[in-house]
Amino acid sequence: MSGHILEIQNLRTDFSIAGGIVRAVRGIDLFVDRGEFLGVVGESGCGKSVTMLSVMRLLSENATVRADRLAFDGRDLLRLDHKKMRRMLGDEIGMIFQDPMTSLDPLYTIGNQIMEPLKIHRKMSGHEARKRAVEMLDLVGIPSPEQRLKQYPHEFSGGMRQRVMIAIAMSCNPKLLIADEPTTALDVTIQAQILELMKDMQEKFSAATLLITHDLGVIASTCSRVVVMYGGLIMESGDVEDIFYRPAHPYTIGLLSSISDAADTGKKKLSPIPGSPPDLMNPPRGCPFTARCDFAMRICAASRPALAETVPGSGHGVACWLRDTRAKLDGTGVTAR
Repeated sequence: MSGHILEIQNLRTDFSIAGGIVRAVRGIDLFVDRGEFLGVVGESGCGKSVTMLSVMRLLSENATVRADRLAFDGRDLLRLDHKKMRRMLGDEIGMIFQDPMTSLDPLYTIGNQIMEPLKIHRKMSGHEARKRAVEMLDLVGIPSPEQRLKQYPHEFSGGMRQRVMIAIAMSCNPKLLIADEPTTALDVTIQAQILELMKDMQEKFSAATLLITHDLGVIASTCSRVVVMYGGLIMESGDVEDIFYRPAHPYTIGLLSSISDAADTGKKKLSPIPGSPPDLMNPPRGCPFTARCDFAMRICAASRPALAETVPGSGHGVACWLRDTRAKLDGTGVTAR
């Protein structure tokens, strides 16, 4: 059996709108190994969330999803009918959404919302589901879980609501957990607690976890491997050390230069990436980062580079013409226009 719990090959997702077609995801290859913690990072609109919603088939009717391979645990997701896909979601694939207040139903108690997937997917009785719900709330660190089951989402703080979302997502012991910006609306202290909780739950349930975020600090503290997306494509991928200490794509380098260092005394000048992301209704022919890249060459605008390993067998891949042996390199390893 393959070590990959999720396999994506040449995924393309388009949205038909009044003005034309938005090419949100333009051909990406991605995998998640069993039990690993993978981070997908990139600025807003790069295709991170759309990629995962494509996997789960949770997109609107104006979306078209195509792929050479889209498989979960060896099963072709594109061939599953709606009923089988619904059965898989919440059972074998758990999801933590960005804003728990739009995911939790304000009209139902927390207990009802944790118990529902247990009754549907695990065929538990009311008593069994309630017992499991209490256990899950206790596992995610919510005090007095028996009393909390009777409360509604508005009676919980933001951090507590996110803990409830983790409890719901993990209640059926899924093989894959997808977390879409799970700490965005939380302060840094609560954010750290939620990330630590996610790591603890992953270890306890041996689930693969895919974390979608724009925050490189979150990636550094949780993930073992990282995928960097931009303009609907993967720009770079590798383990955390590769991405943070040996970044190879100018976009990755730009992301790292635009964040502050916790040890910084305030003297370091942050370097934001100038310009705007590409228009995906009219995506560029070549590398989508060309217009914002200080080291772009003519070929960058004319042709899209393939994702290739920096060193054969390293697992560190980059899609950049600067890595091509035909590029004329200067002392820094990059070439200006």
